[in-house]
Amino acid sequence: MFERLFSGEFYQELLSSDFNCGYVTGAGIVLGLLVLLLIVRLVLRILFRRRRCGAIVVPSPNGDLTISRNVVEKAARTVLDKVGELDIRRIQLYRKGKNYSLLLCCTFFDGGNGVPEIADGIRADIQETLRKLFGITTLKRIDFRVEEQGDAAPAAPEIRVPARLTDTGEKPDADSGL
Repeated sequence: MFERLFSGEFYQELLSSDFNCGYVTGAGIVLGLLVLLLIVRLVLRILFRRRRCGAIVVPSPNGDLTISRNVVEKAARTVLDKVGELDIRRIQLYRKGKNYSLLLCCTFFDGGNGVPEIADGIRADIQETLRKLFGITTLKRIDFRVEEQGDAAPAAPEIRVPARLTDTGEKPDADSGL
């Protein structure tokens, strides 16, 4: 079978008529274009991919201001603490060119409002907070990834005073570790 496929007679027979020659040429052009488009797609994906970053750089005439991911995350969490329907698990910072984006991975708790309404309000509040506090204007996107739906909103942890302090009437001391 392989001898017949790779012999010169097979290709002479295949290209013997004009119809067969045109058919093989068309199939070759289509395969060539598919390979070319695949290569272009890979190159574009490598050049313009979204990368994780550890800080946002805010340019200024007197020198750049670098704000770490932890500071951005803490500022975003202060805004998100006001929303009871979402419990944010993690916040990731990405850079694409000179623009930055946040990815908020969260759990949704039904509280009357839907995720799109909540997300629109949060986006505006986070961008406004970061602009006022740090001058960040390059945060272009805030994406939400709802990973699961919870039954009830998480309750705040209860802090108890040790039993030995309630019996004596003492107040806990910050230095004692109690």
